[in-house]
Amino acid sequence: MSNKIVNGYTIPCLDHGFVRYIDHFGSDQRIVETARISYKSPSKGEEHDKKLLHYLYKNFHTSPMESCNITFNIKFPIFCMRQFVRHRTFRLNEWSGRYSELADEFYIPKNWRKQDAKNKQGSLQTQDFDQQGGIIPYKDGQPDKNGNLGVLLTGTLNETFTNSVEDACKKCYSIYEMLLSSGVAKEMARIVLPVNLYTEIYVNCDVHNLMHFFRLRLDPHAQWEIREYAKAMFEIFEKLYPWCAEAYKKYTWVLKENEI
Repeated sequence: MSNKIVNGYTIPCLDHGFVRYIDHFGSDQRIVETARISYKSPSKGEEHDKKLLHYLYKNFHTSPMESCNITFNIKFPIFCMRQFVRHRTFRLNEWSGRYSELADEFYIPKNWRKQDAKNKQGSLQTQDFDQQGGIIPYKDGQPDKNGNLGVLLTGTLNETFTNSVEDACKKCYSIYEMLLSSGVAKEMARIVLPVNLYTEIYVNCDVHNLMHFFRLRLDPHAQWEIREYAKAMFEIFEKLYPWCAEAYKKYTWVLKENEI
């Protein structure tokens, strides 16, 4: 169960993001040793140790898993960060827009999902936005002063959406730079920047709470972008704690659509 990855091992995510392994403390064996102290029982070999760890996870006796932890360096859009900090047991520090100038890096999707009519917080993959040409009607369906009923498309809806967001981000960042160059404080100038701007954190989390994070953020109902980061974190986690990862795959309950 030796560490198979080195400090700085990095998995790219989205267009500019990543999950990077920094270091960790403990192992699957440490978790088992921590559990066995409860009744002063010696190890009976690797097979029995692995069974014990699986038993602990399956039956929610997960406090021994708090004895081990991992530190990640993660770069992701601010809207992903907002979901991430809901996991309040994570210990983290973020790149501060009060202290330093934020980079001109934004998450720009190339393919857009539709709102899920059943799940109000969810989305659906669609081919509707692949259509060529046509018009995007105005919200009220009324023509503008020139008689136009909407925005005429020159490409697909996906391309139109992406180009529009790119233009908006460039405009926001140019205003941000103008405010900074005019002497406005960084803490105020940043208010013009959208939530698809990339931020970066160092985060340390114990194995117990990390596995809880995986249960929520690897679930199919979690937002696709945060799932991409959870997958990358799980890839690193699985290399460091293979028994825990195996127990997670075997015993984690996943919410099905008909159970909502």
